[in-house]
Amino acid sequence: MLSMELDEFIVRMPKVELHLHLEGSIAPQTLLDLAQQNGVELPARDITGVEQLFRYRNFSEFLTVFMAMTRAIVRGEDFARLAYELGMDLAAQQVRYAEVMISPMQHIRRGMDLYEAIAGTAQGFAQVERETGTRIRIALDHGRQYGPDLAWQVLEIARKAQHLGVVGWSIGGYEIGYPPEPFADVFTAAREAGLGLMAHAGEVVGPASVWGAIESLGVTRLGHGIRSVDDPQLLAALAQRGVVLDICPSSNLRTGAIHSWAEHPLRQIYNAGVTITLNSDDP
Repeated sequence: MLSMELDEFIVRMPKVELHLHLEGSIAPQTLLDLAQQNGVELPARDITGVEQLFRYRNFSEFLTVFMAMTRAIVRGEDFARLAYELGMDLAAQQVRYAEVMISPMQHIRRGMDLYEAIAGTAQGFAQVERETGTRIRIALDHGRQYGPDLAWQVLEIARKAQHLGVVGWSIGGYEIGYPPEPFADVFTAAREAGLGLMAHAGEVVGPASVWGAIESLGVTRLGHGIRSVDDPQLLAALAQRGVVLDICPSSNLRTGAIHSWAEHPLRQIYNAGVTITLNSDDP
């Protein structure tokens, strides 16, 4: 198949997207609009400034930018707009099903009602489904730096919002210094509530983070997991247990988790028999 034909085939083929953050999908103009409407000061004042803001050099800088962006999203209708714009973009790319994460603590810390945020998101996704047929569901991604005590509070809201399309539970945020094991009981409760389980692990921290996620949390999906390649026994365990790695190659390059396409371990992970999906993370 010629390269152009392959590109066209990829564009037209039906797809799923399983690792995608709602707040990280915001378009530059939408970010500026919401900041102006909500009276929020941003580190950038125009499109050029926002685009420059998005040129982070490492994972720590990315999280700083991510947190700055979330300050502009303060109302349920803001979430509805983000969800609708993202959903229409996904539908245009022939995505038939997606699971999109919300980062709860970024909004709770500013006093926002998380249920309102979820309801707004669900409203936007429902409109996309009516117009395009693309189905999008919601996962809550608790920042591990906020600890398990606050995770219990977020999980309680997730339970109450399942009728709005909340189907998943995850931990993300700072991997360095925040191992997954303290969240074991929270994940057990999430599983008992019928939520699918995922954990960000092995993105910027080595195999120990992944081992902790699969042994202590019992997850069947990992966000990223690329550092699993550093432990052959871990790769074998992932393949044997059928744990899926939701890999985000372009994100890994942008956040400095890898430094070039050539060094990305995707092929090595795939060749080890591990099931993978390809995703955009924070497009």
